[in-house]
Amino acid sequence: MGDAAIQRPKGKNTRWAISSLLCSIIILNYFDRVAIAVAAPELQASFNLSATEIGIVFSIYNYAYTMMQLPIGTMLDKWGVSWITRIGMAVWSILTIIFAFISGKLLLYILRFFTGVMSASAFPAASKATANWFPYHERGLANSLFDSAAKFSNVIGGPLVALLITFYDWRTAFLVLGIINVIFTLVFWSYYDEPGRHKKISEEEINYIQKYGADASDIPVHRAKDVWKKLFASRKVWGVTIGFTGYGYTFNLLLLWLPTFFKEEFQVDLLSSSLLTAIPWLIASITGVAVGGWLVDRLIQKGHKPDRVYKGVIIIGMLIGFSFLGAIFTSNPILSMVFISVGLAGISATAPIGWTIASKISPPGAQGQTSSIVNFSNNLFGGIIAAALTGYLVDKTGSFNLSFMIAGAVLAIGLFFYTIVLGDIKTVEFGKTEKESK
Repeated sequence: MGDAAIQRPKGKNTRWAISSLLCSIIILNYFDRVAIAVAAPELQASFNLSATEIGIVFSIYNYAYTMMQLPIGTMLDKWGVSWITRIGMAVWSILTIIFAFISGKLLLYILRFFTGVMSASAFPAASKATANWFPYHERGLANSLFDSAAKFSNVIGGPLVALLITFYDWRTAFLVLGIINVIFTLVFWSYYDEPGRHKKISEEEINYIQKYGADASDIPVHRAKDVWKKLFASRKVWGVTIGFTGYGYTFNLLLLWLPTFFKEEFQVDLLSSSLLTAIPWLIASITGVAVGGWLVDRLIQKGHKPDRVYKGVIIIGMLIGFSFLGAIFTSNPILSMVFISVGLAGISATAPIGWTIASKISPPGAQGQTSSIVNFSNNLFGGIIAAALTGYLVDKTGSFNLSFMIAGAVLAIGLFFYTIVLGDIKTVEFGKTEKESK
């Protein structure tokens, strides 16, 4: 589809305001995780936690978040993005405020668990909302914006929480974050709706997003049981799920362990470690939008076949991604940061495409379920296994070398699934065999 053939709506573009809302949700969703990481030493002192116990505080959120991924997909497809997201945001905002006033280890664990449960809808909801609001030739940029928001939260969230803790304390930091969450929940509650019901959208824009491939319906077409059965039997779903996990394992390893990596491997101070960590995430945020978003959409609008564009960027991005392994073969922290920045930039360019492929192969009305499968695998292997295995291996070996090599192997497996197992990027169809739908 060339640029000349696309007839864009004139005037206000409500869909991009929706995209801004989705980005804000992801930033706030990740602020919580960034805040816990930054506040960890203060929490250990306040609650008299050992290293193992603070590890439980980290992981219990991820267990709850991952556990909810599959059911949240069905809930999103059944009840829609609007209400599931509103309720999730409202409750996690209240839990964040309550966190500022708690005492006792048991309550700390319980609160972190339920915060993980209520935060679980963010990414599947953003993916489903993007599928509802954006045609295929704009979806790369829209997906890249909310995906890069997760990375950008590390750039602004860490310094913000650190400043609040430095000038006040960790309780003030979480209270401020909770108040910000409440304010934004009210904004989202009043503004977000589906395209066909939105008060601000024009008839011209509705026709535009439906004409060029957006799924503006929030109504499930098939029973949830039938959808799950079909999705789990599809090689295309397995292709994008394990492919995306190849990216997610490295992403989560670096998200959770990069500050410690710089501090322990190169014996730098906390401020230097924070700076060395922030720069790769800033570069990753920019690359995700510029390559995984703008460039992908631009190539498709110029008439290039979407499948070739998606797979071409995935192959190049993941191959560049292996550059992060160079970080363990140098004694120079700056050079190590450069290797990680290049590698993280490469895999970050592929992440928005993974969300686009997930929505494109999804049966009508089942984007939430498809996205939740992808995010479940991503968080199971990245958020839980990568986090725990890395800590164990660092304790046993005294370095991050083996952990980085395992991440490289998982990245290679992901590339294989994306390029070989996935096959053609077509909708998983009902009423046909998997062979017929390829």
